[in-house]
Formats: sequence, structure tokens, C-alpha cells
Amino acid sequence: MKLQTKAGPLLASWFAHGQAKIALKVEDEDHLVALKAAAQSAGLPVHIVVDAGRTQISPNTKTVLGILGPAADVDAVTGSLKLL
Repeated sequence: MKLQTKAGPLLASWFAHGQAKIALKVEDEDHLVALKAAAQSAGLPVHIVVDAGRTQISPNTKTVLGILGPAADVDAVTGSLKLL
């Protein structure tokens, strides 16, 4: 897991405390990439998931951005987004 090498203890804490996940909607792939850059600038570990194309999604489409960190830090980057 790529995020494991980047986030170590933070990821272990997330696993230990129930693995909360919040799904938010972005406008398009460019917005997803911009959010990744903003999260990285804030010092948060991130990972973009690229779809394999085995369903209705085209291969190599960026579909998910995982951002790991304290809720307040993640909210500072994603707070303007709507729930999916």
C-alpha cells in the first residue's frame, strides 16, 4: 500500500479508530488533481486511485483522492465540497 509508506503512524491510528471515510463530490478530474496539490501543500498524505476500466469507467480515470489527516486539517482543504 503506497500510503502506508507515506503515513506510517497516522495510518495505523486511522485503522485503530474505525477507519472513517467521507465521500465528497468534485466537479471533474482537474479539480481532483487541484485538491491533491492543496492537500500536499498542507502536508497531508494523499493518494489518487486510478480506475482499471473493468466497469463503466474508462481505464486510467482518476476516480478517488484519499486524504489522510486530522479532521480539521482535511476539512481545511475539502470543507467547501458537498457530500456525494
